[in-house]
Amino acid sequence: MRTNNNYRTLADIFLMLLKQNAKDENFKAYVSKVKTLMKVPECAEYLSVCLMNELGCPSPITASTIDKAFDYMAHLYEDSIEENKELTREQKSREKATMLNFMNQCKIVVMKFVANMGLLK
Repeated sequence: MRTNNNYRTLADIFLMLLKQNAKDENFKAYVSKVKTLMKVPECAEYLSVCLMNELGCPSPITASTIDKAFDYMAHLYEDSIEENKELTREQKSREKATMLNFMNQCKIVVMKFVANMGLLK
């Protein structure tokens, strides 16, 4: 897609719209985190496919892309836990384990959903 001499993915346009509509600081922080994820090609592709499917345009995706997107999201979250100075080492360890379990469960649900829709390449 081409707009104003810039090539944009569907995810880029989604982020642009989110940013334009951001009024409170928490929402702006959320948009900033999503923008960080979009720097990873698999995450950008994953969000674009999710948006396309939500708009009623079935778009296939590979299992590898889903794996890499969720792994990168988990990595970012691990970094944010590690940077939290209010947590003890034990609390950080528990928080990371809980998050990794949750991310793996989400990945499994997404893979099954995409496969059941016939969109897994």
